[in-house]
Amino acid sequence: MPNIKIKLKEISDIVNFQFYYSQYQHIGWPRSSRKVSTIITIYTTSDLIEKNLGILMLIKKYLNFEIMSTTLKSVSSIPD
Repeated sequence: MPNIKIKLKEISDIVNFQFYYSQYQHIGWPRSSRKVSTIITIYTTSDLIEKNLGILMLIKKYLNFEIMSTTLKSVSSIPD
């Protein structure tokens, strides 16, 4: 499944990110990493990657994070 991986600068921003992102339902499914809780992977579809990136730029006005990677092709992996 295509995904976008981001890293929050502060661990305290996890709840805030989940709140802001939840305002745009049905475009992706954010999941926090068990190993590094500041890393969030947003699972989406290939046709919604650009829309997700636009929404992340809006959220970036309020929270400090970096986009680590974007994967357009389906990758079979088990979320951690």
